[in-house]
Amino acid sequence: MQVDNVFGGRLKRRSRHLIRRARRRGRTGLLIQVDLRDPPRSISPKWSLVSVTEGERQFCSVDRSTIRTVYFVSLLPGPHSLRLEVLRTRKRRSTRVERTVVLGQGDILLVTCDPVQPNVFYRRSPEADTWSLQIVE
Repeated sequence: MQVDNVFGGRLKRRSRHLIRRARRRGRTGLLIQVDLRDPPRSISPKWSLVSVTEGERQFCSVDRSTIRTVYFVSLLPGPHSLRLEVLRTRKRRSTRVERTVVLGQGDILLVTCDPVQPNVFYRRSPEADTWSLQIVE
């Protein structure tokens, strides 16, 4: 599978680099990319926190003050129950998705999140939180 064409070409350069490196090393894992367009100095109190966990282990937690929005986490081959969450303040609703995936040796699970961002004026925000999961073999 071409790394550049995964998710319609929406992968960040850092994501593509981490996938290539993990493939060369034969690693199995989870690559998380969060597309937050809310500026860090935004005056809006409507912030979002994106979180990916498995049981008690938290793989990432990203909000508008987080510098890194791409993470690679090594996982053992086998089944994994993931909880994908977008937490919000104020009256906006938080969302939670739970998925179980089975990873084979050398598989990389790509997870991207595009949360609703109400105070962004450029590149319109989606109507609902969007999660995409795809296994690259």
